[in-house]
Amino acid sequence: MKYFIFKVMAEEAGYIEELPIGSPADWKLHEGIGLAREFPMGGEVSFSNNYPDDRNLYDFQPNMMSNLLVSGRARKLIESLSVSNAEWLPVAIKDHKGNVVGPDYAFLNLLGAEDAIDMERSDYEMDSLEKDQIGVIDRLALNTSAISPDAKMFRCTKERRLILIRDDVHAAFEQAGLTGFKVYEAEGWDGLEL
Repeated sequence: MKYFIFKVMAEEAGYIEELPIGSPADWKLHEGIGLAREFPMGGEVSFSNNYPDDRNLYDFQPNMMSNLLVSGRARKLIESLSVSNAEWLPVAIKDHKGNVVGPDYAFLNLLGAEDAIDMERSDYEMDSLEKDQIGVIDRLALNTSAISPDAKMFRCTKERRLILIRDDVHAAFEQAGLTGFKVYEAEGWDGLEL
């Protein structure tokens, strides 16, 4: 089984800078904990006025919070792949003028985490604030035997902001033509995003 680092990246995307009004604190969306009860019903997010010319919508929409903001099309595919740790927090995306341009988006909150990182073989620095989390990765090594066979798209226990996907999920995303993301082979990844 092969795993990939999953990063949201897109050109001239309508950039989202804030969660909906009444949302839980941003850091909670990186903890792998359930948030459906705290998340506002009918939430809306808007393209940033700081990027007035960037208006493109993607299946994975770039945002300041580094969360997974997913189109309805991508959600259907992810659900069809039986990603069992997915919690969906629905939002509508508005453009710079306040018009709804993405009515069926949702933040994908991946619950739990996997002990995927081989802490002995990886080169890294621990985070100075979150002492149990990796701050910088220079070379990633995986402990694939510690990853649940059911884990298809997940956070890493020691770096919860790092999302990994299995090769079959990557293939399904590519085949469906999903947009707004880039992947890097996880084993040996140097922490850079090009």
